[in-house]
Amino acid sequence: MTDWLWRTAYKVGFHAARLWWWLRRPDHDGAVVAIWLDGRILVVRQSYRSNFSWPGGGIHRNEDPRDAARRELGEELGLAVSADALVLAREMVVDWDYRRDRVRIFELHLQAEPPIRLDNREVVSARFVDPLALLQADDLPPFIRGYLCELPPKRQRPSAGA
Repeated sequence: MTDWLWRTAYKVGFHAARLWWWLRRPDHDGAVVAIWLDGRILVVRQSYRSNFSWPGGGIHRNEDPRDAARRELGEELGLAVSADALVLAREMVVDWDYRRDRVRIFELHLQAEPPIRLDNREVVSARFVDPLALLQADDLPPFIRGYLCELPPKRQRPSAGA
């Protein structure tokens, strides 16, 4: 019951925030993590959105973007990674959700599937998928589509063992 209340609060809060963003058109700084394993990439589904996304979120005032990415991995997936495990792959500015979003995309390359601990409140599912299949989704966030479209064709394809 508690998880359901949290998911409801996230949905209501998200819709209220989107209305505020529509009115104000604010700038936003964010950090996300593209987690790779055997040619597949991890996607998450948040309780308040219908589309796939990546772990990540807003960067707090005076917070280093890499530290924000690490914090979000801990909060959303229960993953603890060292700062040097995250490599800044791309930075882009996109208009999304009525905001101008400056997104830092970090990559994390794994050798084995990690134990993922979902909070079942903000993030309700996580799985590794073929990046080409992910590109078929109509409602991908623009930073994910931009990142995946810029990968060399070899990286877009899962490796033979996937």
